[in-house]
Amino acid sequence: MKAAKQKEYQVSASKSDIVDRVSEETGVSKAVASNIITKAFDQVASALASDGEVKIHGFGNFVVKATKERQARNPATGVTITVPAGRKVSFKPSSDLKKAI
Repeated sequence: MKAAKQKEYQVSASKSDIVDRVSEETGVSKAVASNIITKAFDQVASALASDGEVKIHGFGNFVVKATKERQARNPATGVTITVPAGRKVSFKPSSDLKKAI
């Protein structure tokens, strides 16, 4: 018989986890690390809003993509609704990041 294949579960890292790691690895206080992380995220969001693309060498690319209007169904009621066109952020990891994972 074949051995049962174990499922691998993803462990997520919250912003506070990242702040803790940066603080420990750099020796700065958690407040300073939190401020740096927040500013970095703010800059990525700002660049996406204005330019629509952020490229971080060795990590990956964030790109704003347009979504089309579409039909969706409420699973609880079965009612069909129209979801308006919008924008979403897409991430494509770099080959370096893919290798590291």
